[in-house]
Amino acid sequence: MSRTIAERRSHARFPHKLDIRIPEDGRGTFARLVASDLSLGGLFCSSSKDYAEMTRLEVQLELPDPAGPETIAVEAVVVRRKELKSASGEGRFELGLFFTSMSDEARERLARFLAAHAS
Repeated sequence: MSRTIAERRSHARFPHKLDIRIPEDGRGTFARLVASDLSLGGLFCSSSKDYAEMTRLEVQLELPDPAGPETIAVEAVVVRRKELKSASGEGRFELGLFFTSMSDEARERLARFLAAHAS
């Protein structure tokens, strides 16, 4: 019997919409994506830019905060990718990202954010 996706996950996912940025080049250009759920282990997002599975990315999570957005830098890999067809013909992609590396400080900040928004 195969295990379901929910059973394989090490961290609970929370539905939460937030912006993420991925540096595109050394000149300060970023791809902007929108995450629809988030956990300590990864996120699910939509993108107008395509990334192949197993692509390594530097990701900047923009966590909302009353004092202004808080940015957390993590490294991730694309573990799932699905192309969506739109009526306009413009490509959209659903991506599952697995966090492969983050500092202890970033992990603590993300854990606090998730705990505060878990309900």
